Amino acid sequence: MSPYRYRCEQCRSSSPPTATRAESEAFREAHQTTVHGGLVPDGEDIETASGRAARDPHSQYVSTRALLIGLALLALVSLASRALGN
Repeated sequence: MSPYRYRCEQCRSSSPPTATRAESEAFREAHQTTVHGGLVPDGEDIETASGRAARDPHSQYVSTRALLIGLALLALVSLASRALGN
């Protein structure tokens, strides 16, 4: 299941990704009420988020590839240090 996000073209803003369409609709209603006085702005949409947009922008993560490369480099440096007798 792809995450959803609300996008307002007028404000050029997007909600964070949500798991359900209903959560994105709640963001839309809150945005319409607080920013647009209850009116529906032109160009608004609830879209399925994919790729980088599907990730929570506030979360911090390390990719598995970067972690494995870091561990391999650490092992290589450790092996070289032992081989050189340091």
